[in-house]
Amino acid sequence: MSENSQLQSLEATPVILFKTPNPSPSTDPYHYAFSKSASSSSNSAEEYKTYFIPVLQETYDLPEIVKIIEQGPEPWEGIIVTSRRGMEGWVKGVQIYLGGTGKGKEKEEAWDVLPLFSVGHASTEHLAAADIPPSFKPRPVPEMESDPPKSAIPLSELILRTSPRRSTGAGGVNHRPYLFLCGDKSLDEMPTALRSGGRTVKEVMVYATSARDDFQRCLGRLETPIKSKGWLAFFSPSSAAIVMPQIKQDQGRWDGWRVFAIGETTKRYLEEEAKIEVHAVADKPDAEGTFEAIMKAGR
Repeated sequence: MSENSQLQSLEATPVILFKTPNPSPSTDPYHYAFSKSASSSSNSAEEYKTYFIPVLQETYDLPEIVKIIEQGPEPWEGIIVTSRRGMEGWVKGVQIYLGGTGKGKEKEEAWDVLPLFSVGHASTEHLAAADIPPSFKPRPVPEMESDPPKSAIPLSELILRTSPRRSTGAGGVNHRPYLFLCGDKSLDEMPTALRSGGRTVKEVMVYATSARDDFQRCLGRLETPIKSKGWLAFFSPSSAAIVMPQIKQDQGRWDGWRVFAIGETTKRYLEEEAKIEVHAVADKPDAEGTFEAIMKAGR
């Protein structure tokens, strides 16, 4: 994004998105939602300008999930992911398996019989578009298509009320272990809720996140083009933990800005750990949900 294009939008309300654009700032769904929806909104006086600040970088740790893929789907009740990165770990693991010991076995496995449980649409959309055989794509439960859970606790409630893949006969019920693809900073509230409900959860770390080296430099570059106050949008507790110390350190630069959280888990972190007020939370953890929440909360 050029400085000239940024300066042309000084009258618009700035929305700083602390996330990596996918695949680029101009084609990211969040940029599209704010530019398209704002122009068609009944609140025609309100316009927004999005700025992406990548905060996290990922490294993938896949040997364990590749071994699980090699052993097949039979031991598992279902697959759980709470972030797009978790689903990316699955796809990368499948690709490694099929490029190695699984070469030629594209149709021998049946991971598509397993139900997939996830938060929002990002994970299921990534899986649907992934370049892996259909037999390695677990099947989203019907609720994922119509009204997916917005955070970890509704996700655990959905899992607990889902019938097991197979009964034990004579009316018996037996849930196999769930495979939870997580990161190094994933919270434990969902696995804890499932275990309290009598389920077994196998947590497999497929990625780790750390702060990007250029985060502070990218944030500092925004000070010149942005003159009006707007929104700070957070998408995970781990990224908020990196951003908030810098925000508080910047000598009042961000005073008066409003705060958005993508979901209840991020909201809880911001309020309880960072000790800041959250002004808007998405009803749905996606681009349209983010725009709607910020628009309704007002300038």
